[in-house]
Amino acid sequence: MSDQFSSPNLPAEQPKKKSPWITVLIIVVVLIVVCCICALFVPTILALLGPSVGNVFSNIIEGLVTPTP
Repeated sequence: MSDQFSSPNLPAEQPKKKSPWITVLIIVVVLIVVCCICALFVPTILALLGPSVGNVFSNIIEGLVTPTP
């Protein structure tokens, strides 16, 4: 009985290698998208948290200026 699926005369199929430029392009595109998302969300978050952050620093400054007896 011979194995009908393997043939010693046919070369094995080589997996196709991806170009390194495609990998670099994907990484650059992902970094650009992440930077755009950060550029949109960071100012929004800072604008929403601005008053509470300002109150914290105001309390610290008032505590430093007014000595407790």
